[in-house]
Amino acid sequence: MEKVFVSGGSGYIALHCIKQLLEQGYLVKTSLRSLTKADNLLRNLSKHVDCKGRLEFCELNLLNDKGWDECIKGCDYVLHVASPVIPGRVNLDELVNPALGGLKRCLRAAVKNKVKRFVMTSSFAAIYGNEKNEYTDDDWTDLSNEKLFPYEISKTKAEMFLWEYIQNLSDSEKIEVCSINPVVVIGPSLSESISISNKITIKKMINGSILFNPKLSISLVDVKDVAWAHIQAMKKKNAAGNRFLLSEKTMWFSEISNILYNNGFKKVPRYTAPNWLVKFLSFFISSLKIVVERLEEKEILHTNNARIILGWNPDSIDKAIIESAKQIHNLNSL
Repeated sequence: MEKVFVSGGSGYIALHCIKQLLEQGYLVKTSLRSLTKADNLLRNLSKHVDCKGRLEFCELNLLNDKGWDECIKGCDYVLHVASPVIPGRVNLDELVNPALGGLKRCLRAAVKNKVKRFVMTSSFAAIYGNEKNEYTDDDWTDLSNEKLFPYEISKTKAEMFLWEYIQNLSDSEKIEVCSINPVVVIGPSLSESISISNKITIKKMINGSILFNPKLSISLVDVKDVAWAHIQAMKKKNAAGNRFLLSEKTMWFSEISNILYNNGFKKVPRYTAPNWLVKFLSFFISSLKIVVERLEEKEILHTNNARIILGWNPDSIDKAIIESAKQIHNLNSL
C-alpha cells in the first residue's frame, strides 16, 4: 500500500487531501507544528472517513530543519500543502520565510528520499501579479511589481524555487514535481475552523458587514475539487513537470449575493454601488482602495493543463458557496 506525506495536516486544503487519499486506499503521514493537535484533527477527520491504522502524525516546523528527512522517509509521494496565508500589508518576512523555507526543507527531504512525485500547493497569486487580465498555466507574477502584497511575493518565490531547484539537479538526483495553483478556495472545512478565504468572502457577505456590492469579480474554486486535483496530479503520468491553474468560475459579487439570498441568507448586500460611489468612499475606507483598481474587470482564466491532463471539469461552486455559508452559520462564526 502506497504512503503519501502531506505537510500541514491541520490546514484547510490539507485536510481535504488527507480525506480523499484515505478514501482511495492510501496510507497517509502528515505533519503538525505540535502533536498536541493530533487528537483534535483525528476526531474531526474521523467524522468523514475511517482513519484507523492508516493515518500517522509527525511534528515539523516550516522554519526548522529538524525531522524533515525522517518524516518523509518511507513515503512514496509528497503533497506539500503547508504555507501561511495572511492577507493584506503584513510584514514580508512573516510570509516569505515560512513559505520559502518550508518549501526548501520539504523538497530537499523529498529529493533525498527519492519520492515518486512531489506536488506543491502554490497559488493563482504566483500567476496573476502583472498587467494582464487573461491568464494561463504559463503566466508568472512579476516580482518587480511594486504593488504586490506579501502573500503574492511569498507564493511566487516559493514556486520559483521549486522549478529552479529541480532544474539544477543532476538527472540522477531529479524527482518528478508539479504545482497546483488555485484561485480563491471556498467550501466547508473538515474542522471547526473557518478558512481565511471563507472569512474574507462568504462570512463578510452573510453577517451584514458589507452594505453594498461593488462591480467587482472574483474567481472561485471548491476546496474538494482542489484536493481532487492534488491527487490526480500525484497519480497521472503526464502531470509531472506541469503547473495547474485551478478555477471553476469567475463571478460578480452580486451573483454570489443572489445565490446566498435565495438560500435564506437575507443579510447579504442587495445593492450594487455605482463606480463613482466606490471611488469616493475609498478616500475614507482604506480596504476599498484595492477594489477601485479592479472595478468592472472580469479576468479570463484558461485551465488548459487541468482540463486536458487531469480531466478537470468541476461544476460545484454554487453548492460550495451555500455549504460554506451554512457551516459559518452553524458554527456561530458570524
